[in-house]
This record gives sequence, structure tokens and C-alpha cells, in this order.
Amino acid sequence: MDRNRGRVNLDRMLARKPLLPAERDAAPAVVCVTGGAGYIGSRIVARLMAGGHTVHATRRAAGDDEAAIAALNELPGARKQLRWFDADLMQQGSFDAAVAGCRFVIHTAGVVSLNAPKRVAYSRVIEPTVKGIENVLSAVNKSPGVEKVVLTSSLVAVSGDLHDRGPGHVYCEGDWNLGFCELEEPYVTAKVLAEWQAWAIAGQQQRWRLVAVCPGNVYGPPMAISPNSGPVPSMVKQMDGSFYPFVAPLGLTTVDLDDVAAAHVLAALLPEATGRYLLVERGCLMSDIAAMLRKMYPAHWVPHIVLPFWAAVPLLALMGIRSFRWMHSLWNKQGAVVDCSRAKQELGLELIPLEQTLQEMMDQLLALGLLRRMPASPASLR
Repeated sequence: MDRNRGRVNLDRMLARKPLLPAERDAAPAVVCVTGGAGYIGSRIVARLMAGGHTVHATRRAAGDDEAAIAALNELPGARKQLRWFDADLMQQGSFDAAVAGCRFVIHTAGVVSLNAPKRVAYSRVIEPTVKGIENVLSAVNKSPGVEKVVLTSSLVAVSGDLHDRGPGHVYCEGDWNLGFCELEEPYVTAKVLAEWQAWAIAGQQQRWRLVAVCPGNVYGPPMAISPNSGPVPSMVKQMDGSFYPFVAPLGLTTVDLDDVAAAHVLAALLPEATGRYLLVERGCLMSDIAAMLRKMYPAHWVPHIVLPFWAAVPLLALMGIRSFRWMHSLWNKQGAVVDCSRAKQELGLELIPLEQTLQEMMDQLLALGLLRRMPASPASLR
């Protein structure tokens, strides 16, 4: 275990997104973070410990998150401030021990699996996500000290493509994705149903309050060598020639990983934080991101030919993508307007620009060895 490396990782994280006054000044608390070894959850754990809080973090029993757990255990104060609990989204009572004695619960655990085959979509994606909500909130109801629950929802719970309400619509916390079934994407269905279920359960009692954080597509530098964490696999493929020379013009709504982590912590700590908070730094196309990456890293094989949807279907199929209807709804969709003023004003967030996010994410992937350094530019072949 390398404590010096832990200090370096923490300093790097806080240099990107220093603790806000509300994080620095809050009284120490015991906080449960489900999915504590995940892409978003691990960053929340690190911020909470930096603020002096004790964290009960849950992990999967599968053992595929050892790198992230090791990185968190190396952080300053981890021996006293961090405890790990095995938990299973599908097992009733599985979260009781982790939640016991906590003041706040931040529920990030869930199944992030796009394009699951229809025959297993319910059992693999939808059921664990919704059951997980029920089991975590059951544990909360058993623990009398819990005051607030913060849920990691998603912008897909607001809208499937951010164009379904017509031109000029400004999406806000009051919008809900009512057409999720038409998209035939289990992940979208799971996210919508999970947040609905969370609000339904929260409404049956008055002791604790629920806050939902709804980020768009989350990008940012991972802390550890976790090749399957969050967007890391797809971004590596954008850079290493796996998709070269073709890029899909999918409509995205991007936000930085550290902004998402800070939003969760602030939503828990600030007494006035309520309801839903949308998090989007900007809307763009995946082809726009590819153009930024080509400029930043000219030696890498970043794709540059934008395909029409009809030509991309065979490639999408080869990549294992089955959600053609959802993909088609996002194709060349840009210009969506998302109102994030509540998160900026009530939580005090200033969002990290996408250019910085991409640069620092790719630099970290190179430093971790997850992305190979390229000695020469393929520009002459483009």
C-alpha cells in the first residue's frame, strides 16, 4: 500500500475541484456511499474523507473493483475514516449494516449495462436497479439516524434525447422521461423506474429527505487503473484506433466527474438542498469530442469520418450495440437546452469546461498505462 501515491491522488483531485466552503465547514458525519468503488462513487468517497467525514462504503462481492478499493485505501486518513461492506442490490437486508449509524446515505450503486439482450434485460439491468433502491431505502427506514438520502439518477430520467418536447424547450427538474419504453434501452428504463420508486418510497415517511442528482454523460480522470470503469473503455477506443476512422455523431450532454461528486456531497451536507439537480456543462456531439481529441493528441488514431445512421448500423451491430432506436434518437441531436441553475445557485457549483475534462482524463489514462502513447502522427493517412 502506497500512502504517498494516495496523497498525490488526493492532491490531484482537489487541485481540479477544491472543497467548497460548505464541504470544508460541515461538521464531521458518518456517511454511507453505496457503490463506493465505482466511477462516481469512489470520487464521492474521496471527497467525503477529504472533508473529515467517516465513510461506510459498499462494494460488490464479485471482486472486480480491487484497483479502485486499493486506491481509496491509500488515501490519507483511510484507516480511520473508511470501512468497506459487501452488499448485493438484489439481497434484502444486504445494506443494513452499512447504513446503520449513518447520518447521510448516498446511493450510487446500480447496473450500468448498455445494450443488454432483451431476453436478460429485466433480470440483468432493470430488476437489480429497482430492487437496489428498495433494499437501500429499507435499510434507511431501519436506521433512525439517517436524515437525508442522495440518489444518483441520470439525465435520461428527464428525457431520452432532450428533443422530445419540441424546439425551444428548456429542460429542467420538472421534466420526466415519459417515453422511455419506446427507446427499448434497459438502462434508460431502469434509471427512470428507479427514481420514480425512490420518490414513491420517500413520500411514505417524513423522517428523512430525498435528493436526486441527474448528471448527463460523465467524463473525468479515474483515480485508479480500472479499465472497465465508467466511460474509460469507450474513450480508450476513441483514441487507440479501435473506431478509426469512423465516429458516430451522437448527441451528448457532458459533465465532469468531480463536479458530479461535489454535487452529491453538497446535496447531502447542505440542509437547504432538496428535490432534483440537473448537471450538464454543455451539449455536443461525439464527433465534436473526437475533433477536440484530435487537436489535443494528433499522434493518436482518433476517428474523423462522420457516418450517416444507415451506414453506421452494421458497425454498431459489430460493436454489440442493440439499442438502435435509442441511438437513432440521439443521432445528430445537438442544441438541447438544459437549465442547471439550481445546481449552480443552490449548491454553489462552477462546472469544469469540457476541454479541461478531456485533456486531464486522457493525460491520466496515459499516466496509468490504460492508453498507449503514440510515437508518430497518422495525420498523413487522413
